[in-house]
Amino acid sequence: MALLAVLPASSAIIKPVPAKAPVEIFGGVKRLKAPQSSADGLTADFSIAGGDARVPVCTHNFDSADYDWTLQADNDVQWSVKKVNAGHETRDFALIDPADVASLYVEGPYQQYKRAISSATSPAMTVPVNAALDFYVGFSQNYDDVCRLQLDILSGDAVIPVWNSGDETGEKPWRWHPVSISLADLAGRDIKLRFTYGPGSGDMFNTGGYMGDFTIDGIVVSGLQTVEHVEASTGELIALTDLSQGDVVAWSWSMPGAVPAESTERNPEIYYTADGTYDVSLTVTDSRGQTATRTRAGFVSVTGTAPVARIVPPATFRNSDNRKPLIAPLAPVTFADGSDGFPDSRSWVFTGVSPEAGSVYESTDENPEVAYSFLHEQTVGLEVSNSHGTSAAVCEVSVEYSAIVNNLRPDDRSTVFDMEDWGVFPGTNTRKITAYAERFSAPSRPVRIDGAYVFFTRAEAKHIADQIASVGCHLYTSENGLPGKRLDSMWWSVYELDLPSGSQMVGTAYPFTEAPFVDDEFFIVVDGLPEYNDSCCVSFAMADFRAEGNTALMLKDGKWIEVPEYFGAGCHTSFMIYPSVSHSVMSLMPQGAPAEFEVGKSAGTLDVELFSYLGYETPVATDSDWIRLASTPNGMTLDTLTFAYDALPAGMTGRTAVVTLTDGGSTLKFTVTQNDRSGIAELDGGDGGSRQEVYDVMGRRLIAPARGINIIDGRKQLR
Repeated sequence: MALLAVLPASSAIIKPVPAKAPVEIFGGVKRLKAPQSSADGLTADFSIAGGDARVPVCTHNFDSADYDWTLQADNDVQWSVKKVNAGHETRDFALIDPADVASLYVEGPYQQYKRAISSATSPAMTVPVNAALDFYVGFSQNYDDVCRLQLDILSGDAVIPVWNSGDETGEKPWRWHPVSISLADLAGRDIKLRFTYGPGSGDMFNTGGYMGDFTIDGIVVSGLQTVEHVEASTGELIALTDLSQGDVVAWSWSMPGAVPAESTERNPEIYYTADGTYDVSLTVTDSRGQTATRTRAGFVSVTGTAPVARIVPPATFRNSDNRKPLIAPLAPVTFADGSDGFPDSRSWVFTGVSPEAGSVYESTDENPEVAYSFLHEQTVGLEVSNSHGTSAAVCEVSVEYSAIVNNLRPDDRSTVFDMEDWGVFPGTNTRKITAYAERFSAPSRPVRIDGAYVFFTRAEAKHIADQIASVGCHLYTSENGLPGKRLDSMWWSVYELDLPSGSQMVGTAYPFTEAPFVDDEFFIVVDGLPEYNDSCCVSFAMADFRAEGNTALMLKDGKWIEVPEYFGAGCHTSFMIYPSVSHSVMSLMPQGAPAEFEVGKSAGTLDVELFSYLGYETPVATDSDWIRLASTPNGMTLDTLTFAYDALPAGMTGRTAVVTLTDGGSTLKFTVTQNDRSGIAELDGGDGGSRQEVYDVMGRRLIAPARGINIIDGRKQLR
C-alpha cells in the first residue's frame, strides 16, 4: 500500500536530514528504534515534528481487499470500500495520493425516519513514542445539522473521543479535510480506531444521522526518528520534540538566536529572524536529580527573504468620508512596523506631524510615536531593508477629532446576501442567526462612542407584532475577540427604521444615552430583527464578500462565529454599521509644552492653558491642599485654568503638587513646584500668541460638540 506523507502545516518547508537506522522490523511491522540509554537509564535526545522525521508505522488506504476493518451491518446506513468521485474531480483522492484505488465510504438514508447510528472499527495497532494520527475525511459541512462523523480511540475499556466533523471550520461545500491528532499520551498502548456515523447538530434526541455522506482515506499512524540537521526560512515554526529516555521530570532547552532562546517546555516551538546556522541543546533531569544533555551543533540552518513593508496604523477603522484610517490629532499615537521578512532597518516619513507647515517628520524607530499638528488627510511612508532586499509602503490616514467611522475599504460595495427561502443576510432569517456584530479595532486614543448608524435596506412587516419589534443597536466590549460586556443600547421599532432614498443609502441613527469611552477593541451589535416569513423581511447592508479582512460576526445557535466560518473561507465582509466617535484629546498649550511649572514662595496665582476637545471634569484633583483651581470652566475646548496657591511656610525650602485633569476618557497630569529661591517668575504657561497660532493651524472651533439627535428632513441624525 502507498504511504502518504501527511505533514503539519507549521513545518511544511522545513527540510530535516534524518539520522540513520531509524526503525526496526518486528513480525513485519515497523517500530521506531529507541536511542541507546546511558548506564543510569537517562538519555537526552530530540527531533522535530513533521517532515522526514516522522516515520509511518501503520497505514490504512483501503486500496486492497485485506483492509480488515469491521463495518457495522445496518440496512439504512451503508459502509463500503470503493472508488469515490461521483463525477466530481475534486472528490478523487488520487489528487492527494496518485496511487489511490479506493476509500472507506459511508452514506446515510435519505428519509429522516430511517436515521441511524453506525460505525466502522480498525484492527488493533500499537502506538509508538511521540505518535501522531493523520487522515483525510471528505464531506460537506452543509449537512452538519442532519449528520456527523465522529472518531473515537478504543484503548482497553476506554473510549476516547478525538475528532468530530462538527468541529471543522472553513469552506462549507464538499472538500477533503486533513486531520492531525497527537497520540503522544497513548505511547505503548494497543488501540483501535472507530469512526461513527451519527446525529447532526439539529438532532436533540441523538437519534441518528441521515442524508449526508463521508469518505475516509489516507490514515497514517507515525512516530518520530531523530534528525541531525534542519533547514528552515526566517519565521518558519520549528516544533522541537523530546525523545529522551528515562524518568524525565524537567526539560531545559538552549536555542541561541531563536525565539524563544530558552524554554522549559517538553516540546517547544521556535523560529528564527535572521540568516545563520544555530546550535540546539537539551538538558533533561530525572526524579533523582540526575541530568543528561544532548547538543547538536549547527542543528538549524536558516535562510531569510527580502522584507515586504507593511504599515500598521494606530487604529484600523476608517473615516466614513474618505475610508482612510482615523487617527487622533495633537496627542501621541503609535504606528507599528508590521512588515514581513524581518527587516533590520527602517525609515519612516510623516506629513502633518512637524509644527511647520509642509515639513516632513522622519524616524528610524520600529514603532514610532508621533503627534499630529495638522488635520485631515496625511501621508505615512515606510521603507524597510535587510540583507536580502528593500521594500516600501505608503499609507494615507485621516486626522480628525471626531468622525463617523466604519470598516469598509475604498473598493467595497454595499450589498445583502440572498439566502433564498431561509431569509436575507444580514437580516431576518430562519437559520437561528439572532444577532450581528461588527468588530472595531482599538482607537489611537480613547474615544467617546456617541452612537451608531445602521444602514437598513428593507423593513417590510405586515403583521403588527413584526412592525413593533424592537431592533436594537448596542455597544459591547471585546473579550477574547468576541462581544463581551454591553455598555450602552438604543432601540427603534421596525416601522421607525430609515430606508434608502432612491439609490442613496440612509443610516438609521442610534444615539447612546451614556456615550461611554472605550480604549480597546469594541463591537457594535444589532439584534431584535423579527424572524423571516412571507410577509416580513428586515435587512441591513454589508460589504461584498472578499478574500480576507473579515470584521463581521454572527450569533448562530447562541454562539458567536466569524462570518467566513459559516459561508466559507472566501466570504469575508464588514457590516455597514457606522459608530460616531470623538477622540479624547487633552494637551497643555502651546503644543509640546512641558508638564512642569515653578512658582515663587509668595502666595499667588498660576495660569495654565489647556486644550481639551471634550472639556474636563470638575472639581480638578490635586494631591495637595496648598493649590486649588480658582477659575470656572469656560465651556470651550481652549481654556485658561487659574490656580491659586498659598505662601510657602516658613522654614520649608520647597514643595511639589500634582494636578490631574480628566475628560472621562483620558487623564492629563502636570506638576507645580514651589520653592524659596529668589528670582522665580510666576509663569502663565507660555506666550498666548503662539497658542492662538496653533489653533489656527489645527482649524478647530473653540466650542465642544454637544451630543444628541436631530430630526432633519424626517431623518434621524446624531449630533
